[in-house]
Amino acid sequence: MASQQPQQPYPGYADENRAHWVLIPTILFTILCPFLLAIRIYARRATTTLDIGDWISALALFFNIATNVMFFAMVRHGFGKHSDVLPKPDLFAALQIWFFGQITHKIALHLTKVSLLLLYVRIFSHVRAFKLTAMSLIIFIILYMISSTIVGICQCIPVASAWDLNIPGKCLNLYIIWNMNGIVSLATDVAILILPFPLVFGLHIPLSQKVMLMPVFGLGVFIVVASALRVHSLLVSHVTDRTYDIIGTLWTIIEYNLAFVCLCLPSVRVLLVKTWPNIFKSSVGRSQTSGVTPGNGYTRSGTGGVRSWPSKIGLELDTRRRWSRVGGDGTGLDGSDSTDEILRPGEEGAGGRDVPGPEAGAGITRTVRYDVEFEPVTPPAPAVARSGRANEPQD
Repeated sequence: MASQQPQQPYPGYADENRAHWVLIPTILFTILCPFLLAIRIYARRATTTLDIGDWISALALFFNIATNVMFFAMVRHGFGKHSDVLPKPDLFAALQIWFFGQITHKIALHLTKVSLLLLYVRIFSHVRAFKLTAMSLIIFIILYMISSTIVGICQCIPVASAWDLNIPGKCLNLYIIWNMNGIVSLATDVAILILPFPLVFGLHIPLSQKVMLMPVFGLGVFIVVASALRVHSLLVSHVTDRTYDIIGTLWTIIEYNLAFVCLCLPSVRVLLVKTWPNIFKSSVGRSQTSGVTPGNGYTRSGTGGVRSWPSKIGLELDTRRRWSRVGGDGTGLDGSDSTDEILRPGEEGAGGRDVPGPEAGAGITRTVRYDVEFEPVTPPAPAVARSGRANEPQD
């Protein structure tokens, strides 16, 4: 009777294992992502109230962790080894978990993108065209998430034939589905990346601050790179061993976890600024010359011309000195810098406006501290009437 055991094509074939490709990034992100979400929630609650974007990010983390746990379980059943050396119960269990992991991965990734777009909507809520574009992209992502999830569940009929190879069934072409999902995901990543940059470059702020905003909005570059590498791995590789050819799975893990990290990183800066303001507070140089104008305001010459902001000016007059101080905080003329707070949630003035607005959220705000030094003007003594003309009749 012929042996039912698979023949080893070369020595060491049965011992080959790529499980570390899955375990290392999964362990790292499973620890990092909840920590970053905790920082995000803390920073948001310290400055404003939570909104729908925060709750969606928490839901994205739930599916994120669920997917990571599934990958742990897949490794336990031999994921990373050659499929023809695995016992059938382990092989079927690994494929079944991988089947459901595809579903939770799609939900986690798309919810993360929706939360990131809602962050952009809060920042640039005053730009109607941007808001409509972002909301349209959110609707597209949600609809695609639903449709791709349904297709993923119904990829085989009956569904169980997707992982139990003993069950005959009809399946869609998985490679076409994977490639299409990867290309659409890459396209939405690129759209999310470039969407805010025209508005950032159009802000009336110094070039140095525009450069400082680039990392905040440019974090999506890492997501685009990971998504592109995932698409490349799917296009050039021909998966013949579903538990061993896992380069696409590696980039999948990196893509959805890295997207969540990029979503939470701006809040880390907010916490650092709040904790160590002297170190992490952004500075744009020396205070610019300001002059007091009628109507309790001051003007400032800068990028975009002369602009006026309403300001309440407190005047402290010291007659023993030849100068007095006028300032928003009553500080002396110590040469302190004007500062801009970038993406501080809860600050007044969303969307980088020059004039603080009523919206609260993760706005790009400008804070200008000004000091004015002047010499008091002594009023002239009243003129003494000449006695010779005191009794002259008035005309």
